[in-house]
Formats: sequence, structure tokens, C-alpha cells
Amino acid sequence: MQLLLVRHAEPLAADATDGVGADPALSPRGSEQAETLGRWVAGTPDRHAIAEVVVSPMRRARETAAPAAAVLGLEPVVVDDLAEFDRGRASYRPVHERDASDPDWQAIRAGRFPSFVDADAFAGRVRAAVDGIVERHGRRDTVLVVCHAGVINTYLTGLLGLELPLYFPLEHVSLSRVLVSGDGRRRVRSVNETQHVEDLR
Repeated sequence: MQLLLVRHAEPLAADATDGVGADPALSPRGSEQAETLGRWVAGTPDRHAIAEVVVSPMRRARETAAPAAAVLGLEPVVVDDLAEFDRGRASYRPVHERDASDPDWQAIRAGRFPSFVDADAFAGRVRAAVDGIVERHGRRDTVLVVCHAGVINTYLTGLLGLELPLYFPLEHVSLSRVLVSGDGRRRVRSVNETQHVEDLR
């Protein structure tokens, strides 16, 4: 089977208003990126093999997946453990608004988790979430998984045995492919594909 791991589109900045953490919507540019992803899905040869669209519960992932899911006629399946490591934080700032002097942002740029993340627990829940997706699908299925840079990085670097958990600088709406053989072995086929959104650069 094939996993198509997509990072969410560009979000807005947001601050928590309900005590449960910031959960930003997509920016206008992000909405355009999501529509472009939907058009790519409509034209890709993989379209007819896509058996399921899986999303993080976070708004930026759900909004990114919506156009592609509509093209496929599929209702996105929410998997709670695909949420990003920043879930529950009081504020969210997109990359271009981050403070370069912030120690947590410096850690992320260096490929490491911010100080507030339990790295082992996060990696464990990500691995379990993706394993659950794999277990419920046949060997010929393709699954579109829309989630987050931290989630995708953690899964890929775990498969590749890399020391830095946030090694790859994944762009918004980028696509990374993982192939799963009949005996369960995972192989990273590509990382950070962006050809489908080149016209938005």
C-alpha cells in the first residue's frame, strides 16, 4: 500500500479563546493551496487507488483535506493521534511570523523538538496512529493523510533512523510518500514533493 503524507496548508496566526488551545484556520493563501491539492488529486493516476482520506483533528489539517476529499467523494476520517505536538498551546504563529529569538523556534529550526514536547510520547502516538491506518487497509490501497510537519517528520525520521526528529523542512501542502510491502516493511519513497503547488510559488 501507499501512504501519501501531506502537510497542511498555510494557516493564520491564532490565540486560544476557549481555554483548549489555539486552533487556527487557513489563511487565504492556505485555502488556495488546499484547492490546488484538490485539483492535483483530481488529476493524479493515484486517484482511483485512494481508499481513504485521514486527517488530524486540528482545523488547519481538516480544511486542507476538504477539497481533496470532495473530489474523491470520501468523508475524511479524523485520527486524534495525528494532532501536532503544539496542540493545546495558547497561541499559534505560522513560520513567517515566528520570533527568531524564541528558544522553541530555534530548536525547531535545528531539527529538534521544543522544550515543552515529550519526544518519546509524541513519537509513540504518531507511530501507533500510522500503524493503525496501515492495518485497516489492503496492499493495493492508497491513503491520503493530511496532518502536520512534526507528525510527518517524526514518522519519516523514525523509519530512516535519523537522529534529528524534525530533520526535513517540509513546505505547506508538500507530499511525502511511504510504501508498505505485503510483509509490512515500510520504505520512504519521497519527501517534500511540491510539484503540485509550483504555480503558487
